[in-house]
Amino acid sequence: APLRPIALAAAVGLLGITAAGPAQAYCRTMTSRVRAQEGECPMYGVALSWRNLCTGYSLYRANLPAGLTLPDMDRITASSTGAWGRVACDDNGREPQYYRIIPNGQTSNPTGYNPFGSNSNTVAFRPKWEDDSLHRPGTIAITVVTFDSLTGEIFDADIELNSRAAANPGGFVFASARMPEPDECDLQTILTHEFGHFLGLAHSNITRAVMYPTAGLGEIRSDLNSDDSAGICAIYPERATPAGRCLGLPYGGLATTPGGATVVGPNNVSCAVGHAPRGGARSLCLAALALATLARRRRGALGVNRD
Repeated sequence: APLRPIALAAAVGLLGITAAGPAQAYCRTMTSRVRAQEGECPMYGVALSWRNLCTGYSLYRANLPAGLTLPDMDRITASSTGAWGRVACDDNGREPQYYRIIPNGQTSNPTGYNPFGSNSNTVAFRPKWEDDSLHRPGTIAITVVTFDSLTGEIFDADIELNSRAAANPGGFVFASARMPEPDECDLQTILTHEFGHFLGLAHSNITRAVMYPTAGLGEIRSDLNSDDSAGICAIYPERATPAGRCLGLPYGGLATTPGGATVVGPNNVSCAVGHAPRGGARSLCLAALALATLARRRRGALGVNRD
Protein backbone atom coordinates (compact mmCIF):
# COMPACT_ATOMS: atom_id res chain seq x y z
CA ALA A 1 0.00 0.00 0.00
CA PRO A 2 1.31 3.49 -0.72
CA LEU A 3 2.35 5.78 2.08
CA ARG A 4 -0.45 7.97 3.25
CA PRO A 5 0.20 11.33 4.88
CA ILE A 6 -0.38 11.64 8.60
CA ALA A 7 -1.40 15.14 9.58
CA LEU A 8 -0.78 16.38 13.09
CA ALA A 9 -3.37 18.89 14.15
CA ALA A 10 -2.17 22.39 13.53
CA ALA A 11 -2.65 24.58 16.58
CA VAL A 12 -4.82 27.05 14.73
CA GLY A 13 -7.90 28.28 16.51
CA LEU A 14 -7.53 26.25 19.66
CA LEU A 15 -3.95 26.33 20.74
CA GLY A 16 -1.94 29.52 20.75
CA ILE A 17 1.67 28.89 19.77
CA THR A 18 4.63 31.10 19.09
CA ALA A 19 7.69 30.86 16.90
CA ALA A 20 11.07 30.98 18.55
CA GLY A 21 12.47 33.52 16.12
CA PRO A 22 13.56 33.83 12.51
CA ALA A 23 16.39 31.32 12.84
CA GLN A 24 14.20 28.57 14.26
CA ALA A 25 11.07 26.83 13.03
CA TYR A 26 9.80 25.23 16.23
CA CYS A 27 6.79 26.62 18.05
CA ARG A 28 5.85 26.62 21.70
CA THR A 29 2.41 25.99 23.08
CA MET A 30 0.83 29.12 24.54
CA THR A 31 -2.04 29.88 26.90
CA SER A 32 -3.76 32.19 24.42
CA ARG A 33 -6.67 31.14 22.21
CA VAL A 34 -5.94 33.87 19.68
CA ARG A 35 -5.93 32.44 16.17
CA ALA A 36 -2.93 32.76 13.89
CA GLN A 37 -2.64 32.75 10.14
CA GLU A 38 -2.33 29.26 8.70
CA GLY A 39 1.24 28.04 8.98
CA GLU A 40 2.22 30.79 11.42
CA CYS A 41 2.66 30.88 15.18
CA PRO A 42 0.85 33.58 17.18
CA MET A 43 2.80 35.33 19.89
CA TYR A 44 0.12 35.90 22.51
CA GLY A 45 -0.24 34.46 25.98
CA VAL A 46 2.32 32.69 28.13
CA ALA A 47 4.41 29.77 26.91
CA LEU A 48 3.64 26.46 28.61
CA SER A 49 6.24 24.53 30.59
CA TRP A 50 6.65 22.34 33.62
CA ARG A 51 8.11 24.39 36.48
CA ASN A 52 9.76 21.63 38.51
CA LEU A 53 12.78 19.42 37.75
CA CYS A 54 10.93 16.39 36.50
CA THR A 55 7.67 14.51 36.37
CA GLY A 56 6.66 10.92 35.83
CA TYR A 57 4.46 9.03 33.41
CA SER A 58 2.41 5.88 34.01
CA LEU A 59 1.43 3.18 31.55
CA TYR A 60 -2.26 2.29 31.55
CA ARG A 61 -2.56 -1.42 32.34
CA ALA A 62 -5.57 -2.20 30.19
CA ASN A 63 -6.27 -2.19 26.44
CA LEU A 64 -2.81 -3.08 25.14
CA PRO A 65 -2.96 -4.10 21.46
CA ALA A 66 -2.40 -7.76 20.61
CA GLY A 67 1.28 -8.60 20.47
CA LEU A 68 2.39 -5.66 22.63
CA THR A 69 3.48 -6.41 26.19
CA LEU A 70 3.86 -3.95 29.03
CA PRO A 71 7.65 -4.53 29.11
CA ASP A 72 7.76 -3.67 25.38
CA MET A 73 5.62 -0.59 25.96
CA ASP A 74 7.82 0.44 28.88
CA ARG A 75 10.97 0.09 26.75
CA ILE A 76 9.57 2.10 23.83
CA THR A 77 8.14 4.83 26.04
CA ALA A 78 11.39 5.16 27.97
CA SER A 79 13.27 5.47 24.68
CA SER A 80 10.90 8.22 23.53
CA THR A 81 11.20 10.25 26.73
CA GLY A 82 14.94 9.59 26.86
CA ALA A 83 15.41 11.14 23.44
CA TRP A 84 14.20 14.47 24.81
CA GLY A 85 16.19 14.09 28.02
CA ARG A 86 19.51 13.57 26.21
CA VAL A 87 19.40 16.83 24.27
CA ALA A 88 22.51 18.98 24.75
CA CYS A 89 21.97 22.73 24.68
CA ASP A 90 25.51 23.91 24.06
CA ASP A 91 28.09 23.39 21.34
CA ASN A 92 30.28 21.02 23.37
CA GLY A 93 27.42 18.81 24.57
CA ARG A 94 28.10 19.43 28.24
CA GLU A 95 24.90 21.29 29.11
CA PRO A 96 21.84 19.10 28.61
CA GLN A 97 18.36 20.47 28.91
CA TYR A 98 17.42 19.90 32.52
CA TYR A 99 13.90 18.47 32.44
CA ARG A 100 13.33 14.75 32.87
CA ILE A 101 10.31 12.50 32.38
CA ILE A 102 10.74 9.35 34.42
CA PRO A 103 8.68 6.13 34.60
CA ASN A 104 6.17 5.80 37.43
CA GLY A 105 5.23 2.22 36.63
CA GLN A 106 1.71 1.15 35.76
CA THR A 107 -1.68 2.60 36.61
CA SER A 108 -5.37 1.83 36.35
CA ASN A 109 -6.09 5.53 36.61
CA PRO A 110 -7.63 6.88 33.36
CA THR A 111 -6.67 10.12 31.68
CA GLY A 112 -7.84 13.24 33.46
CA TYR A 113 -6.72 15.81 36.02
CA ASN A 114 -7.87 16.10 39.62
CA PRO A 115 -6.87 19.45 41.14
CA PHE A 116 -7.82 18.21 44.61
CA GLY A 117 -6.04 14.86 44.75
CA SER A 118 -3.54 12.46 43.25
CA ASN A 119 -2.93 12.11 39.50
CA SER A 120 -1.03 10.22 36.86
CA ASN A 121 0.39 11.40 33.57
CA THR A 122 -1.12 8.47 31.75
CA VAL A 123 -0.04 6.87 28.47
CA ALA A 124 -2.94 4.74 27.27
CA PHE A 125 -4.30 2.89 24.26
CA ARG A 126 -7.95 3.66 23.67
CA PRO A 127 -9.89 0.84 21.94
CA LYS A 128 -12.95 3.05 21.51
CA TRP A 129 -12.70 6.26 19.51
CA GLU A 130 -15.12 8.51 17.62
CA ASP A 131 -17.49 8.54 20.62
CA ASP A 132 -17.32 12.32 20.95
CA SER A 133 -16.28 15.33 18.90
CA LEU A 134 -12.69 15.21 20.15
CA HIS A 135 -11.88 11.65 19.13
CA ARG A 136 -12.26 12.26 15.44
CA PRO A 137 -11.88 9.67 12.69
CA GLY A 138 -8.31 9.42 11.46
CA THR A 139 -6.73 10.68 14.68
CA ILE A 140 -3.84 8.47 15.73
CA ALA A 141 -2.88 9.97 19.09
CA ILE A 142 -3.92 12.80 21.37
CA THR A 143 -1.93 14.64 24.01
CA VAL A 144 -3.89 16.41 26.74
CA VAL A 145 -2.11 19.18 28.64
CA THR A 146 -3.63 20.80 31.74
CA PHE A 147 -2.02 24.09 32.74
CA ASP A 148 -2.36 27.26 34.79
CA SER A 149 -4.14 29.77 32.57
CA LEU A 150 -2.24 32.72 34.06
CA THR A 151 1.29 31.41 34.42
CA GLY A 152 1.45 28.66 31.78
CA GLU A 153 2.65 26.11 34.33
CA ILE A 154 1.79 22.58 33.23
CA PHE A 155 0.00 20.51 35.87
CA ASP A 156 -0.74 17.29 33.99
CA ALA A 157 -0.28 15.68 30.58
CA ASP A 158 -1.90 12.51 29.21
CA ILE A 159 -1.39 10.67 25.93
CA GLU A 160 -4.11 8.56 24.28
CA LEU A 161 -3.45 6.31 21.27
CA ASN A 162 -6.19 5.27 18.86
CA SER A 163 -5.88 1.49 18.85
CA ARG A 164 -7.62 -0.72 16.29
CA ALA A 165 -10.06 -3.13 17.95
CA ALA A 166 -13.30 -4.95 17.18
CA ALA A 167 -15.24 -1.98 18.51
CA ASN A 168 -12.87 0.45 16.78
CA PRO A 169 -12.15 -0.74 13.21
CA GLY A 170 -11.04 2.77 12.28
CA GLY A 171 -8.17 2.65 14.74
CA PHE A 172 -4.52 2.00 13.95
CA VAL A 173 -2.02 -0.81 14.19
CA PHE A 174 1.16 0.18 16.02
CA ALA A 175 4.45 -1.50 15.12
CA SER A 176 6.57 -1.89 18.23
CA ALA A 177 9.34 -4.44 17.76
CA ARG A 178 10.02 -4.39 14.02
CA MET A 179 9.94 -2.19 10.97
CA PRO A 180 6.41 -0.92 10.44
CA GLU A 181 4.44 -2.06 7.44
CA PRO A 182 3.26 0.67 5.02
CA ASP A 183 -0.16 0.70 6.69
CA GLU A 184 1.14 0.72 10.27
CA CYS A 185 2.23 3.45 12.67
CA ASP A 186 5.68 3.30 14.21
CA LEU A 187 4.90 3.46 17.92
CA GLN A 188 8.16 5.11 18.94
CA THR A 189 7.77 7.82 16.28
CA ILE A 190 4.26 8.61 17.51
CA LEU A 191 5.22 8.63 21.19
CA THR A 192 8.31 10.77 20.66
CA HIS A 193 6.17 13.36 18.90
CA GLU A 194 3.50 13.27 21.60
CA PHE A 195 6.05 13.69 24.38
CA GLY A 196 7.17 16.84 22.59
CA HIS A 197 3.64 18.17 23.17
CA PHE A 198 3.81 16.79 26.72
CA LEU A 199 6.84 19.03 27.33
CA GLY A 200 5.30 22.17 25.84
CA LEU A 201 6.29 22.09 22.18
CA ALA A 202 3.89 22.69 19.32
CA HIS A 203 4.73 22.00 15.67
CA SER A 204 7.75 22.77 13.51
CA ASN A 205 7.89 23.47 9.77
CA ILE A 206 11.18 21.58 9.39
CA THR A 207 10.26 18.47 7.42
CA ARG A 208 12.66 16.10 9.21
CA ALA A 209 11.79 17.32 12.70
CA VAL A 210 9.96 14.97 15.04
CA MET A 211 7.52 17.84 15.62
CA TYR A 212 6.78 18.36 11.91
CA PRO A 213 3.00 18.14 11.40
CA THR A 214 2.93 15.40 8.74
CA ALA A 215 4.44 11.96 8.31
CA GLY A 216 3.67 8.81 6.41
CA LEU A 217 2.23 5.57 7.66
CA GLY A 218 5.13 3.15 7.80
CA GLU A 219 7.59 5.98 8.34
CA ILE A 220 10.13 6.01 11.14
CA ARG A 221 11.07 9.49 12.37
CA SER A 222 11.90 9.17 16.05
CA ASP A 223 15.38 10.73 16.04
CA LEU A 224 15.31 14.36 17.12
CA ASN A 225 16.29 16.95 14.56
CA SER A 226 18.36 20.02 15.51
CA ASP A 227 15.15 22.04 15.43
CA ASP A 228 13.52 19.72 17.96
CA SER A 229 16.60 20.14 20.14
CA ALA A 230 16.51 23.91 19.81
CA GLY A 231 12.87 23.92 20.84
CA ILE A 232 13.36 21.87 24.00
CA CYS A 233 16.45 23.90 24.93
CA ALA A 234 14.42 27.08 24.63
CA ILE A 235 11.99 25.72 27.24
CA TYR A 236 14.41 23.97 29.62
CA PRO A 237 17.93 25.44 29.27
CA GLU A 238 20.48 24.19 31.78
CA ARG A 239 21.13 27.70 33.04
CA ALA A 240 17.50 27.98 34.13
CA THR A 241 17.45 24.77 36.19
CA PRO A 242 15.18 25.38 39.20
CA ALA A 243 16.27 24.67 42.75
CA GLY A 244 15.17 21.50 44.48
CA ARG A 245 15.37 17.82 43.67
CA CYS A 246 13.59 15.50 41.30
CA LEU A 247 10.75 13.58 42.91
CA GLY A 248 9.13 12.44 39.68
CA LEU A 249 5.60 12.52 41.06
CA PRO A 250 2.55 14.15 39.45
CA TYR A 251 0.86 17.06 41.18
CA GLY A 252 -1.10 15.85 44.19
CA GLY A 253 0.86 12.59 44.34
CA LEU A 254 0.80 9.46 42.21
CA ALA A 255 -2.52 7.77 41.43
CA THR A 256 -2.32 4.09 40.54
CA THR A 257 -6.01 3.22 40.88
CA PRO A 258 -9.16 4.63 39.25
CA GLY A 259 -10.06 6.47 42.45
CA GLY A 260 -6.96 8.61 42.20
CA ALA A 261 -8.08 11.12 39.59
CA THR A 262 -11.60 12.31 38.98
CA VAL A 263 -12.62 11.91 35.37
CA VAL A 264 -15.02 14.58 34.19
CA GLY A 265 -16.71 15.27 30.90
CA PRO A 266 -18.74 13.07 28.54
CA ASN A 267 -17.79 9.45 27.93
CA ASN A 268 -14.97 9.64 30.49
CA VAL A 269 -12.92 11.72 28.07
CA SER A 270 -12.10 14.17 30.85
CA CYS A 271 -12.38 17.24 28.68
CA ALA A 272 -13.29 19.54 31.51
CA VAL A 273 -11.55 20.30 34.77
CA GLY A 274 -12.45 21.81 38.07
CA HIS A 275 -10.88 24.79 39.76
CA ALA A 276 -7.18 24.77 40.51
CA PRO A 277 -4.73 26.85 42.53
CA ARG A 278 -3.35 30.15 41.26
CA GLY A 279 -4.80 31.10 37.87
CA GLY A 280 -7.01 28.07 37.49
CA ALA A 281 -6.45 25.00 35.38
CA ARG A 282 -7.13 24.96 31.69
CA SER A 283 -6.45 22.10 29.33
CA LEU A 284 -5.68 22.03 25.65
CA CYS A 285 -7.67 19.70 23.40
CA LEU A 286 -6.55 19.53 19.77
CA ALA A 287 -8.45 17.25 17.43
CA ALA A 288 -7.07 16.29 14.03
CA LEU A 289 -7.00 19.11 11.49
CA ALA A 290 -10.46 20.46 12.24
CA LEU A 291 -10.06 21.60 15.81
CA ALA A 292 -12.77 21.39 18.43
CA THR A 293 -13.19 22.59 21.99
CA LEU A 294 -14.99 21.10 24.93
CA ALA A 295 -15.12 23.19 28.07
CA ARG A 296 -11.58 24.35 28.76
CA ARG A 297 -9.56 21.45 27.36
CA ARG A 298 -7.62 21.21 24.12
CA ARG A 299 -5.66 18.38 22.56
CA GLY A 300 -2.60 18.00 20.34
CA ALA A 301 -3.14 15.25 17.81
CA LEU A 302 -1.71 13.07 15.11
CA GLY A 303 -4.16 12.25 12.36
CA VAL A 304 -4.42 10.72 8.93
CA ASN A 305 -5.31 12.77 5.90
CA ARG A 306 -7.38 10.33 3.92
CA ASP A 307 -7.36 12.38 0.71
